[in-house]
Amino acid sequence: MHKIIKRKTFSKILVALHESRTSVDTATDFAIKIAQDYDAQLVILHVIRTDVNLYNVNLPSHVMEMKIQAQDHFKKIAEKIHEDNSNKENILRMKTEIIASVSIANAIVSYAKDKQIELIVIESRDISRLKSVLLGNVASDVVKYAHCAVLTVK
Repeated sequence: MHKIIKRKTFSKILVALHESRTSVDTATDFAIKIAQDYDAQLVILHVIRTDVNLYNVNLPSHVMEMKIQAQDHFKKIAEKIHEDNSNKENILRMKTEIIASVSIANAIVSYAKDKQIELIVIESRDISRLKSVLLGNVASDVVKYAHCAVLTVK
């Protein structure tokens, strides 16, 4: 008898962003390609480090600025996806969301679990040991605590 090999597929892929960006980063590029290969929904999550509720009417100006930067970054990503896919039949399903949390890694892990994400793609940063001890390393904490597969990209 022949054994049927089941191929693992991803239907929901999360790319987690947590710092201001001016261009589309490597992790986002990888997540886009994987989502296209698996015909998966791509969720682009931007986490702002704050304890302020983003749905408050009177946001502090620095939080409002971070939210606007995240929205602008989403637009750049959408434009890049549109340019890259202009000749393809397969349209990438994409969702964007901005959330706030004091602990970025916990926010990413909780969001992924709540939304039944099957793969998290996150960029690892080269930071000093001192910074890592003081601030924590988001990518390593996500790898440690996530319920699903995590791809870290340099």
